[in-house]
Amino acid sequence: MEPNRNKHFLARIPTIALLVLFAMSPWLGVAFFILRAIDRDALKKEEGSTDLSHDARPEDTRAAKASTQTWDNETVYGNDTPTAEQKNAKKWHKTLTTLCTIFGGIFLLVGIGNLVDVADLWAYYQDFGELFTGLAQVVGGGAALFTGLRMDRARKLEHKLDKIVGNRDNIPLDELFAAAGIDAAKGRAAVEQAIDHGYFGADAYIDYRTNVLVVRGAAPQPPEAAAPEPAPQQDPQDQYASLQQQLRQANDAIPDPVMTAKISRLEELSARIFALAKKDPDKKAQLQKFMDYYLPTALKLLNTYAQLSAQDIQGENITDAKQSIERSMDLLITAFENQLDKLFQSDALDVSADVAALEGMLNLDGLTGPDFHPGV
Repeated sequence: MEPNRNKHFLARIPTIALLVLFAMSPWLGVAFFILRAIDRDALKKEEGSTDLSHDARPEDTRAAKASTQTWDNETVYGNDTPTAEQKNAKKWHKTLTTLCTIFGGIFLLVGIGNLVDVADLWAYYQDFGELFTGLAQVVGGGAALFTGLRMDRARKLEHKLDKIVGNRDNIPLDELFAAAGIDAAKGRAAVEQAIDHGYFGADAYIDYRTNVLVVRGAAPQPPEAAAPEPAPQQDPQDQYASLQQQLRQANDAIPDPVMTAKISRLEELSARIFALAKKDPDKKAQLQKFMDYYLPTALKLLNTYAQLSAQDIQGENITDAKQSIERSMDLLITAFENQLDKLFQSDALDVSADVAALEGMLNLDGLTGPDFHPGV
């Protein structure tokens, strides 16, 4: 059973009203602050004894009330009935808007009037108490009036969003914001407030996966991400030619004759390796590490050597780095020679197998050895 809120009217007095009362009569304002606190405590106790899991909406009206409904003298466009808590939140938002606007305007005008009176009498009597009172009334009244007008604009925006949603079960937030003519940050805050005030019904929420306002039912499933297209494979012929060209460019950039000879040897070995790979594509699998690491590393070292050689001052660090690269060239030449020889490994195995088979057949047919007698 819902608590009787009509008898707890003191608990529903907004703070702005008590502040206005306090400004007019401090003792009376303090008394009402205390009475409101007592009444709110009693209301909470009654609400605690109520079965909060009970839904005041009949089951058959949750999805059936798609037609236009009215509550609190305002039209709700095609949405389910809000909960009692949402109704109260919306009602007090409206009440607080009205109170801030009215009392803010009154205090602003009264404060301006007091300041005018103080200014007229300032040459004869300097009343600082009245001056500060007038300033407080102008500042407080102006702030309350500004707050009230801003809350009124927010209420109108929430009502506009409700009209745009209409009978739809869900709507993308980008579409909703575009229709309302507002940006995403302001729109999201307004939608969240509208949900709290029950404009879209008791079950509305924002699905952050799909950025959709869900009024009723399940949220739409996010689209599956499209599989990325595979990167185009470079033609092996082009890749071989490109690597050969880079070796040639590095060789041209290095004037040292000893290094030039070593690089030329690398070029020769690389060309022979690439020629075998072109002739027999099955050998390409054996060149994976050669193509992905050894050859790119050799090019990187050669480019670094060319940059160091181009420096005007050949200091100790530059000299040491160049000597290290020169020593590595000998290792790379040996590695390239071994890689070339390794490509013939399967050919050597095939030759050994063919020779062994040939010898076996010749022995089987008695065509070899000392027992062979021609013409017998």
